[in-house]
Amino acid sequence: MPAMEDVIRLEPSTSGCDLHTCGTVSVWSIGLQEGFAALTIPTSIFVIYAMYLRRTNYLMTQTTMSQTTMNLNRMLMRALAIHMSIIIVFLVIPACALYAIAVFGNEKYNILLEVMIVVFTCHSLVDIPAMLFFIKPYRKFMAGIFRYALQKVGLDKFLKNDQVVVVQLVQSSMAINSSQNRA
Repeated sequence: MPAMEDVIRLEPSTSGCDLHTCGTVSVWSIGLQEGFAALTIPTSIFVIYAMYLRRTNYLMTQTTMSQTTMNLNRMLMRALAIHMSIIIVFLVIPACALYAIAVFGNEKYNILLEVMIVVFTCHSLVDIPAMLFFIKPYRKFMAGIFRYALQKVGLDKFLKNDQVVVVQLVQSSMAINSSQNRA
């Protein structure tokens, strides 16, 4: 941030905890905590991916399951893959970038740090709607709530697609009389 350059130059500890202001033990402690946090997310993604592969292999060889159960399992595995990609985009990439910038400790990247923190906090804003959309029972439930709300407001007529509008042409009385006179 350009406005903070003078403050950071005069007091370097305002940009965070560095070796000169906090001491060696604090810097190593913070580094270990950040490293543990940065390694926990990829490890959990690996475990989720292993579970996904194991389950899909089981579903491919399973023949005693009903088609409905197979479709439900496929839907849930697809939702799990979507959630894993959301975690990678919104948590892993920003966390790794934050950790890398924290290790190198350059004050030039303050704006980038703020953007990554905003992306990091938007995870739940994307994850919850994805869950509600990709899992069919949740999607049906939310559509029912939406229809009920529109019905209460009186806008439910826009949701009905099965109505057919019949337009009947009305002939004028003069045209009707002239056609009767000819006969």
